Amino acid sequence: MKYLNSISPAALLIALLPVGSLQAEVIASTTFDGRTLSEVNAADDTASDLNWIVNGVQDPGSMSAFTAAGGGLRLFDAQPDVQDIFAPGINTGNGNTFWTTAVSLTVLPGASVTLTDITFDNWSISGGQVQNVNRRSDYTFSVIDPSGATVASVDVVDSLSGTAAGVPNVTATFEAPVPLSEPGTYTLGIKGGDFLGANETGNHTAIDNLSINGEVGGGVGLQVTEIVFNPVADTLTLTWNSSPGQVYAVKYSTDLENWDADLDDGIDADDGTTTSVEFDLSEAGLQDLARAFFRVEVQTGG
Repeated sequence: MKYLNSISPAALLIALLPVGSLQAEVIASTTFDGRTLSEVNAADDTASDLNWIVNGVQDPGSMSAFTAAGGGLRLFDAQPDVQDIFAPGINTGNGNTFWTTAVSLTVLPGASVTLTDITFDNWSISGGQVQNVNRRSDYTFSVIDPSGATVASVDVVDSLSGTAAGVPNVTATFEAPVPLSEPGTYTLGIKGGDFLGANETGNHTAIDNLSINGEVGGGVGLQVTEIVFNPVADTLTLTWNSSPGQVYAVKYSTDLENWDADLDDGIDADDGTTTSVEFDLSEAGLQDLARAFFRVEVQTGG
């Protein structure tokens, strides 16, 4: 939630209440649990339904894996223990090979986002299932701006994967905070395999519980910019800043504590930079209330 908006139908009182600036550690994160594949055990697999948790950015959507030459890769899926992680099917040992993937980061209108670090679980995979032995893997995380220029990168060298009984959570911290200040979509490029430090024997490099961390500020983010109440028709029209392709929910409360009720939880953004929706308050049973509060939320996942 970024802003609350209240309306008193009886008095025609409309108030906009700013909540203030928002500080958060997680910009975008996924556990990969329940992810689906466009094709199973085939080249050009795409992992979708990643159920991203986002703050200050749009849902990044799907992820695919590619070879060093840019060819598509399959993702391991046959065994249950690899179905909830991101495990490209390429042997990254004995040859200094690697895979790449990318995460799209589009800052929401009005928000200011800065990246500080990446955390993830480092897995080693063998034969399409979790490998119960330590293996070394390397990673590079690169921030690429909308023009295609790399503005920051950080390496993880010879990270041990641990075993199924204890998989390490690795932190890769950028040398300096990375502001996503240019208009357009940034890309977090991820390179995983065996290309730095010691040469490892054969293994497949995989990640889980990926979290892109930083700060979200500005106190603007998602903001309702206009409220129009029609007491004759019992309608309420809300307009807020939005991004094409995003899905929103409008929820309401009578006490600012319980937000379980909604007017609509599947509103597709309009084209352009704002979305405007008219709601029939009588259909929601709100026509006789002295006061109700409304808020707009970004729907995550998918």
